[in-house]
Amino acid sequence: MDIELTIFSHVGPSNNPFWTETPHYSYIDWNHPDQESWYRGLDVPNSWRVGDELYIGLRFHTKNDVQMAVKHYSMNAHQTFVVVESGQRVFSVKCPNSNEGCPWKLRAIMSSKLNNKWVIKKWGGTHTCINPMLSQDHNKLDSEFICCCILGMVREDASISISLIQERISGQFNYKVSYRKAWKAKQKAIERVYGDWSDSYDLLPRWLDRMVECCPGSVYKLETTEYVSNNIVDPNFRQFRRVFWTFKPACDAFNYTKPIIQIDGTFLYGKYRGTLLIATTQDGNARVLPLAFAIVEGETLSDWSWFLSNIRRYVTRKQGICLISDRHQSIKSAVANAQGWQPPQAYHVYCIRHIASNFNHRFKNTKLKEELINIGYTTNKHRFERRLERFREVSPEICRWIDGISLEKWAIAHDEEGRRYGHMTTNLSEAVNKVLKGARNLPITALVKCTYARLVEYFIQRLGQANADLALGKRYCQKLMDAMETNQQEATSHFVRRYDYESTRFEVEEIFNAVTQRGGKVFNVFLNERKCECGAFQAYRYPCSHAIAACAHVRIDPLTFVDAAYTNEYIKAAYSGQWFPLGSEENIQPTNGPRIVPDETMIRTKGRPKSTRIRNEMDWTESQRRQRCGHCRREGHNRTNCPVLAEDVFNNA
Repeated sequence: MDIELTIFSHVGPSNNPFWTETPHYSYIDWNHPDQESWYRGLDVPNSWRVGDELYIGLRFHTKNDVQMAVKHYSMNAHQTFVVVESGQRVFSVKCPNSNEGCPWKLRAIMSSKLNNKWVIKKWGGTHTCINPMLSQDHNKLDSEFICCCILGMVREDASISISLIQERISGQFNYKVSYRKAWKAKQKAIERVYGDWSDSYDLLPRWLDRMVECCPGSVYKLETTEYVSNNIVDPNFRQFRRVFWTFKPACDAFNYTKPIIQIDGTFLYGKYRGTLLIATTQDGNARVLPLAFAIVEGETLSDWSWFLSNIRRYVTRKQGICLISDRHQSIKSAVANAQGWQPPQAYHVYCIRHIASNFNHRFKNTKLKEELINIGYTTNKHRFERRLERFREVSPEICRWIDGISLEKWAIAHDEEGRRYGHMTTNLSEAVNKVLKGARNLPITALVKCTYARLVEYFIQRLGQANADLALGKRYCQKLMDAMETNQQEATSHFVRRYDYESTRFEVEEIFNAVTQRGGKVFNVFLNERKCECGAFQAYRYPCSHAIAACAHVRIDPLTFVDAAYTNEYIKAAYSGQWFPLGSEENIQPTNGPRIVPDETMIRTKGRPKSTRIRNEMDWTESQRRQRCGHCRREGHNRTNCPVLAEDVFNNA
């Protein structure tokens, strides 16, 4: 199908950039202290609560409110009911044991005398029967009812786990619900709070247009495809394919942060499958700053190439950027083919944790995996070479594998220009993924709104902190000063020799500590070049303990050799971008263009839905139990392919 770039206009957020709420019975959080607000203005006693006995004259706003009240009462009473009559103006139920004499019944009607409110006209009193159908589940405890019970929880945290929902329902009603039913209830709750899943796709371009209008310089790119129904192209619809967006203040901030970009992808958790791509950087005070986002079908070559091209076109054209990612083949190919991501415009390096994960997947050796990570973090080049050589000597296969990856891609000792700023992993992007975990449960427009609101919050808080630090005369950020203090303490035990009159070349010896058996090493320091043989000076872009000792020897302020990204002036400049409120949806005019619809092939299938990303050995901890063979109790295989069991069978044959 042909793909075209489509730009629409309409619909921004309400006064709250996250969502709008409707005061309605169906939106009650049953345990929330404000849940009784629905009853204000109704002719009911103040002591009456949801789940109490119903009675004649009790009024409700809608028929659905009557149904929810009857269900809630039945749950508390551990009873059930059957519907006798259900119409536009009447709702009547009775006890299944009414033929055996149980008087419980209810009839409610919509009264025109009460402004079309629903009122209970008949009430048969409490149950006199005992329900013989008691079980772990209740036939009225459906996903719609559970949805009403958890709305408050979902509003507060859209990433709430399904197990907590199950626990909540079990604790409140003493009934157990299946994972699937709880998951469906959560999706319905999200839809009620944040809007319809399908409608959100049509809302997206109009909200993004409003964002661009209110926050000039921000950019989004939306791609759609033709909508085909019954083998006929329908011009009234366009099918969503992917969307990219970035905010002008975040783009401007990148001029004052570390010149590094980490990219990563993570799954969406909602009704429709998809992948959220994120580009992230970090300021001098070690705080994460998202730069750009995209929602795509998956981590394919086409999607990564499109994402990286948009970053170069709309986010930054800075030269010498360090791009950090995992070794995903699609990312490697996209970087190789996308314009602006090869040296000297950019330098692509790998996350050491993913390198180690790939190694462990290939060779199944956890100890060597940890050693590989330690080698990657080794800043001193001579020590790095010795450790790497021992690693290569383990086996010819390991030697060939590690030699197949360029050293400058994964070893900080070979980051001679300090482009990484000490960043060896994609933890920044993964941290943003964790922050946005709740948003990844939301409809697409609500997710985009969330990124806007979160960044506004980040900028306000961090600019305030930078201004406060500058007012106190703090030139450098706190993280830098903490690191410098640690290095300063180590520098007091160093012995320094100067080798030139201009005070640029030094030899620094670490005093040997007989207790710790550490020290005694000698390193050359070149202040003008901002280098030390230990490798830390150039790797982290601020003086190591040896450089600080050299500065102290000739009475030079070591802070003069700190990179500008660590200054509070840079941090203030990074977060000085202007954000604007997006106003109410009423201020936005609708458009007459084609309606954007989701790709229905991306809807989640039946079965237990996945709520977390795919995990591998990189997510394991040493304390977690590994799968063991049921016969020999060794790790790495099961009883089916156990070599010990096969040998025993052979010997006993």
